[in-house]
Amino acid sequence: MKSVINTIYESKLAELKDKIETLSTPVQLTIVTVGEDPASKVYVRNKIRLFDELGLECHHIVLAEEGTSQSDLDMLAEKAEHPILFQLPLPSGLIAPDLPAAVDVDGFGSEALGHLVLGQNAVLPCTVQATIDIITAHCGEYNFPGLKVAVVGRSNIVGKPLAIELINRQSTVASFNSRSDLVAVDWNKYDVIVVATGAHGILDNSQFIEGQLIIDVGINRVDGKLVGDIKHHDGIFSEAAITPVPGGVGRLTCLHVLGNVIKLADCSR
Repeated sequence: MKSVINTIYESKLAELKDKIETLSTPVQLTIVTVGEDPASKVYVRNKIRLFDELGLECHHIVLAEEGTSQSDLDMLAEKAEHPILFQLPLPSGLIAPDLPAAVDVDGFGSEALGHLVLGQNAVLPCTVQATIDIITAHCGEYNFPGLKVAVVGRSNIVGKPLAIELINRQSTVASFNSRSDLVAVDWNKYDVIVVATGAHGILDNSQFIEGQLIIDVGINRVDGKLVGDIKHHDGIFSEAAITPVPGGVGRLTCLHVLGNVIKLADCSR
């Protein structure tokens, strides 16, 4: 699967570079982080590096966890004149402001999600787009209608918006979460299984069969290593195509941050 991810990445990056050349509006992003979350530092560093490589502006606002209030975040959101994102997770007691769609890079705000439900979205949440890219590469661009997809996870970041986007594409979608009876599920009847719970080992590679596409969205740290939600048992080889962690969905998600900034810049012309 790594070669598939690399192919998607290079193709999408080339498209974005071409699009940048056509824009008269500056392509710029503001990232707001609060605190010292280690995973957030990695994600932000990757985003900034991508913008730097392309000669684009990426402003990074770092706020201390102690002393930062919800009103501080809300004020930054209100003053935003170009695309902005609030890096998750935020410290306890803080939530990302409900951004207007015109500056909502992540597509998490109520306006952007409303557009998604109505099938009128300008941008999709970045991880959802990355997942759609992988499904497209594996199953074909025109094969979403009737595709049987299981989405394991119900977050507002991945699970819910992904299920809605798949429904918009006329796929047959089953939604599960960490409290579903996952042991009783017949996973073999699904063409695609997306696992996005943030719980390592919630499913394992022995449960999948040849011909299935398994997209592991989870990022967990176990014994000092980054792993996904799917546990890979030693000595058990699955014939299913399973995306790697790291270097899978996350790599494409970072690219779609840039893609969404470009889309928003294009819409503002």
